[in-house]
Amino acid sequence: MLFLGLGFAAFGSVLAQLYYFKPQTLSVSQGFLLIMIYFVGKAWEKVIPTWGPLKYINPGKFNIKEHAAAYIMAYTASGSATAIQVLSVQDLYYDNEVNPAIAIFTLLASQLVGYSFAGLLQEALVYPSMTFWPTTIVPANMFQALHFDGGLGSKRTKMFWMVFAGVFCWEIFPQWIFPLLTGVSIFCLIDHSHRPIRNLFGGGSNNEGMGLFAVCFDWNLIGSSCLYIPLWTQLNEDIGIFFTYILMCSVYYGNVWKGKNFPFMSQALFFENGTEYDQSLILTNNVFDQEKYDQVGAPYYSATNALGLITSNLGMGATAMHVALFYYDDLKPFFRAFNPWNKSSTLVHDEHYTAMKRYKRIPRWWWAVLLAVAYGMAQATDYTGHSNFSWWQLTVILILSLFFTTVYCTTSALLGFKEFSGQLDGFYQMVCSYMVPGDPIANMYATLYGAQPTVQGIKLLGDLKLGQYIKIPPRVNFLVQILGCIVGAMLNYAMMLSIIKNQREDLLSISGTRLWSGQNAQSYNFNAIAWGALGRQMFSPGKVYYMVPISLAIGAALPIPHYILHRLYPKNQFLANFNTGIVTQYACYLSVGVNTQVNTTMVLGIFSQWFVRRRFPRWFTKYNYIVAGALDGGTQVISFILNLAVFGAVGSEHAFPEWWGNDLKYAADRCLAPE
Repeated sequence: MLFLGLGFAAFGSVLAQLYYFKPQTLSVSQGFLLIMIYFVGKAWEKVIPTWGPLKYINPGKFNIKEHAAAYIMAYTASGSATAIQVLSVQDLYYDNEVNPAIAIFTLLASQLVGYSFAGLLQEALVYPSMTFWPTTIVPANMFQALHFDGGLGSKRTKMFWMVFAGVFCWEIFPQWIFPLLTGVSIFCLIDHSHRPIRNLFGGGSNNEGMGLFAVCFDWNLIGSSCLYIPLWTQLNEDIGIFFTYILMCSVYYGNVWKGKNFPFMSQALFFENGTEYDQSLILTNNVFDQEKYDQVGAPYYSATNALGLITSNLGMGATAMHVALFYYDDLKPFFRAFNPWNKSSTLVHDEHYTAMKRYKRIPRWWWAVLLAVAYGMAQATDYTGHSNFSWWQLTVILILSLFFTTVYCTTSALLGFKEFSGQLDGFYQMVCSYMVPGDPIANMYATLYGAQPTVQGIKLLGDLKLGQYIKIPPRVNFLVQILGCIVGAMLNYAMMLSIIKNQREDLLSISGTRLWSGQNAQSYNFNAIAWGALGRQMFSPGKVYYMVPISLAIGAALPIPHYILHRLYPKNQFLANFNTGIVTQYACYLSVGVNTQVNTTMVLGIFSQWFVRRRFPRWFTKYNYIVAGALDGGTQVISFILNLAVFGAVGSEHAFPEWWGNDLKYAADRCLAPE
């Protein structure tokens, strides 16, 4: 378990960091990790002798608990920590390469705060049956099939390896040889010289367009989530994407916020004439300088980026209110456990929870101690790293973070829905702009300690629920998650340094390249400048973007009419499943990255979760998740190889020769190239 967990944790964390610097930010597939750990574990069981000294590393049959614990360790590490954004921005935009010790402890502190929150919330969001974590049902069923239902029988084994091998070979074409396959748009093939065509139908390159009616043949972009996310959650997302097409076109072509002066899609700040805003002109020692600002003038967002900030705040307000209205009565008894003077005990009627009582529970004081340690590390690195973020400001941010961690973890537990990794950033940037006005670096640290615990809490609470399904002893689960956090943080940092060193020029350009993009760091930096240095100049009442903070309150009001209608018509299926938080969060989903996969993903999700699941339920149960794991597995293995050997993640880049399907004069889908 330790060998497989640490090995795949290293692989997953490196791959996740590679994806962070790609034109489309992707995630490491849980199905891929699960299947690969299974095959390696079974091979380990059969190949390594069970006698002599080697018996200590092969004590017997590879069982479900070893498998699940190794998977949890690997999956915990398989993400790019939000702290990487802070560290990469300081390196790229402020020429400040943070001391390695401070950087690593900052990474660990921000990760472990989220894990502490997850532990404190598990009584409410893990133990009850109603918090079933839909995304966790998939790996739980796969564990059951692999270890108790006859394993991967001959047909399923052949299916897995055929799909794995096929997509492994196929992905060389869209990712390297034939980039046009990332998005085939008949409109772009006909006309690759007009901006409106590109903005509406293009999307094969970073920050190109919305990809309407485009067809994607690159599973690296599509991913398997459409094969397991619940149907109604996907339908709410699709409704939001429908609004995206309308709203993005409206704000740009309606010239809202002078949108036509700037690119259709960009995360940068601009002067009013459309040239990129030079942040150094308004900063003195990395702090806002009013006299310099008066000479330079106000910056502007691209219209679609400003719309994205508004819909993010709408989504936050709507999600918080939706949870309060629809789920408060169900969850109230469990939140009473936070009161140390509460004498009443909450009964949990869940067979999995009952079975787990045979193991020693983790005392609540363990989580409190872990939180205190992480809090101390955060305070220490804030001061030693010269973040200009004081102790009381960090404390306020963490209290707010615990609230929104509770909100978003509740939606994940009940609906399989989670916030975008950067959706919460704007809120904490807004709060910090009033606590530490004029300081973009302090603003980044506020965002880190506000948003990262929520991202981490969602992942770790889901793994705690998986541990309950698989009956992993709680203290073992605690150990593997801590190890995953540490390994992931270390390798995230090492990979970030390598990529920035080798691809610095591409990461600093506005649109990046087809292989590398600094869009995440770029967006993080420019939002920190906008809120941290210029919050009052850009978002105060009467200023250009005053609607951004107001939209938080508007979002909180949106679920109220929906709730009233639901109470009037409780049997209406649409009203019971409609979610304003999801819809508004997706209402500007296409304002960044590569978008040609969106329509393909929507079709595949409905085909899998509605047509196949209802018409062919036995086939769905037997093959759907195996196929999803194989598709992700083959894709991510070849992506890992291509990134290291061809795309220049750790050395020189080897571009494929230019030809019609790889024409560098145009975007990847042969639309007019983005600005």
